[in-house]
Amino acid sequence: MHALKRITSAEIINWRAYEGGDIIEECRAVMERLARLPSLPHLALDFSESYNFNDEGCKSVGQLVNHFSTTLTYLNLNFADTYISDEGLQILGNSTQKCTNLTHLALNFGRNYNYFSDEGLGEIARGLSSLSQLTLLYINFEGCEGVTDTNVENIINGIQQSCSTLTQLSLFLSSSKMSDVGLVSLSRFLPTLTRIQELSIQCLINSN
Repeated sequence: MHALKRITSAEIINWRAYEGGDIIEECRAVMERLARLPSLPHLALDFSESYNFNDEGCKSVGQLVNHFSTTLTYLNLNFADTYISDEGLQILGNSTQKCTNLTHLALNFGRNYNYFSDEGLGEIARGLSSLSQLTLLYINFEGCEGVTDTNVENIINGIQQSCSTLTQLSLFLSSSKMSDVGLVSLSRFLPTLTRIQELSIQCLINSN
């Protein structure tokens, strides 16, 4: 336990190594072990291409984020190529909203195999509303068919509500349900980012 007290950063990658077993149970066990730490300012979890990872896994991750909500300043969660639904987005949105000391937040849901609705994506947007100390924000919904113009507007509103300290912003949004309306919303939003030093935005829309 004395050694654990010196740990301030946790980064776990290559969860695909657990695909031969029960990745959900393994995730739960690892999250429970990490929760024994007295404090955790830096947390990075990479579940990308863990094809059996779903909302049940999000519950364990959400509980860990909740546990360290007052100490986390850096949070990087990669769920690309997994099977998360609106339920998982709601869990993660609620958890991140409590982490009011975050300065760095990265959320990757790219190429998810489930369909996200406006409700689920709205939870992620609402999760941004209390993060007034963010300097870096990365959000990736590339290839997620649930992304609509409404979602883009919600994400923009979430950022505008509290993220006035942003210096780095990356947004990756692509969906057949997005149109020029979403791009117009983004174009009106960008001039309000008066402190931005690094900006990366990628949008693939339905030209029809």
